[in-house]
Amino acid sequence: MAKLKLTEQQQAAVENRGGSLLVSAAAGSGKTKVLVERLFRYVTEDHCHIDDFLIITYTKAAAAELRSKIAAELSKRMAETPEDRHLRSQLLRVYQADIKTVDAFCTALLRENTHLLAQEGERYTLTPDFRVLDENDAKLLRQRVLTRVLERFYEELDEGGALLADTLGAGRDDSALEDLVLETYEKLQSHADPEHWLAENRTIWENRSGDFDETPYAAELLAVIRRKGFHHMEALRQAGQSTVGGDLYKGYGEKFLRASHSFAPLAAAQNWEAARISLDGLEFLRLTTPKGMADDPEVVRLKGLWENAKTAAKKLAPMLAVSDTEAMEDLQTMAPAMTALLKLTADFSDAYRTEKLRMNCADFSDQEHLALRLLVERNGAPTELGRQVAGRYREILVDEYQDTNEVQNAIFRAVSREGKNLFTVGDVKQSIYRFRLADPTIFLDKYRRFTPAENAAEGENRKILLSKNFRSRGEILDAANFVFSNILSAEMGEMEYGEDESLHFGAEYYPPRKDCETEFHLISAHQKSAANERPVKRLLAEARFTAQRIRQLLDEGYPVTGEDGTLRPCRPEDIVILMRSPGSRSAAFAQALAERDVPCSFEESGDFYQTPEISVTLALLEIVDNPRQDVPLIAVLRSPVFGFTPDRLAEIRSRDREGDFYDALLADGGEDVQAFLTTLTG
Repeated sequence: MAKLKLTEQQQAAVENRGGSLLVSAAAGSGKTKVLVERLFRYVTEDHCHIDDFLIITYTKAAAAELRSKIAAELSKRMAETPEDRHLRSQLLRVYQADIKTVDAFCTALLRENTHLLAQEGERYTLTPDFRVLDENDAKLLRQRVLTRVLERFYEELDEGGALLADTLGAGRDDSALEDLVLETYEKLQSHADPEHWLAENRTIWENRSGDFDETPYAAELLAVIRRKGFHHMEALRQAGQSTVGGDLYKGYGEKFLRASHSFAPLAAAQNWEAARISLDGLEFLRLTTPKGMADDPEVVRLKGLWENAKTAAKKLAPMLAVSDTEAMEDLQTMAPAMTALLKLTADFSDAYRTEKLRMNCADFSDQEHLALRLLVERNGAPTELGRQVAGRYREILVDEYQDTNEVQNAIFRAVSREGKNLFTVGDVKQSIYRFRLADPTIFLDKYRRFTPAENAAEGENRKILLSKNFRSRGEILDAANFVFSNILSAEMGEMEYGEDESLHFGAEYYPPRKDCETEFHLISAHQKSAANERPVKRLLAEARFTAQRIRQLLDEGYPVTGEDGTLRPCRPEDIVILMRSPGSRSAAFAQALAERDVPCSFEESGDFYQTPEISVTLALLEIVDNPRQDVPLIAVLRSPVFGFTPDRLAEIRSRDREGDFYDALLADGGEDVQAFLTTLTG
């Protein structure tokens, strides 16, 4: 059988055994190819079965695509060796294998083992047919539970609660308090043990004493201050050095270098008082512009850097206006309010969990936490079930590991014999899910601690870097490396961008080209018109420049590689205009292209299924199937089809504040409600 051609790095990632392996795979480095080939090496060389492995991806589409690639590779290998009975036996197993998202793995684990979740003193527990709440249902339920919890909070108001309410409400309403409780609760869901975190931090606030510099709040603020100080110190230093030997050195360069030197103590401040003193020592002398150079681009650039540094210093001043003693007094004053917030969040968390159990449902974060409870004891030791699940798998392979959070990482560790047979692959530079509470520092911590695979001892945690890119031309990679080497650092991006992190050219393009350099165009759209017209005019300037550049490429016959591998003049369909958010911009670009006689096509924004008529129809179908879904039920009631007003819906809810909205409907005797129920059941 002809083996897949792999690079030395890829070969190592496929074959390395003997401990937890982290693969840092740059964009376009063939990580999926490596993962599939690693799996098949186990199957063909160790005679494992495909369903001996747990493969985790982060979307259903990615899981389906990966299963499809494994099935295609299996078919290819069977065609080459049809007599291989072991390979033939994998045909059914590939569709039974655990290739799934974290959510899907947790759901399956819970449905099999809900009987193990029951705890003494709990009124409710999940049953195997529990329902997974979608985000809309969960949001509505959270709001309903929080309203009840806040009612009790105000009824039992103590000193800390009153301070919290006064601080956030200011006599108007409690929407700010609601938002803060929900935000705190949602962020806690990335912790492996949210209840422990809440209890631990309540204890910290209840016993607040000592020096301000010893608090985590001072440490966080000082880290921000040092980062800003270092950034402006370096920016001013580089700007000052760029003027050495030129006309701007005396009026600008000398003063930039002095200002840079004055930022150094701020960048190195290790305590609060040192930062305060350093801020007072910042030095901004008056710049002197040489005659006739006021509009010089370099002067404009330098003035911008200077003003940015001055603005940053002004923004730091209010933060550092109080002494460490005063800052500690402020913390102690607010301690009762913080304790009350943590208690209120804990009360909401308990009430929300109880309500979900009563309804026999769970949200996405519940599934992860409940699965972890099934797998791991409070002391961190694996449960009996945890040992059984870990024993099912030869290896656990996790894709997109940079988007893991603390709970998920604990689950992976639990089912991988404490990480001993865990294969993880990802690229921290591609982490995009922090808004979903992903924690790229989990990846970074292993990236820094693990030993290079070629030097690792048996059983030692190891790492392999896949840095060759097979997707893009060298010119593209050079441009990307230039940008990221200048903006990524430990202070901004949590990692340095050095040789190991850079993208290295690995593809082969025929014929070779020397006219593919990346272009960067800065469009100056200076306006004197009304402010509300500026965005439109800037958009048109950008669109017209783009159209002009495309017209030039077409007229010059810029060569591109055709389907047969030979060069041919480019055509309009070879060119794509990418926009972060097309919206109304598409029309402006279409107009500019038409002016240059360049044909184009673009997709209109909007989703057919999100139109009011279709969304109401879909909601109606959902409640025909199950009327105990509050979000689609209320959407149908409020639609023009039935015309229930918000006041009428509130009146109906008052009939039954505890159950589903459908229970409240059944308790209401109004003619409009009866007409709706007749339509629904008829």
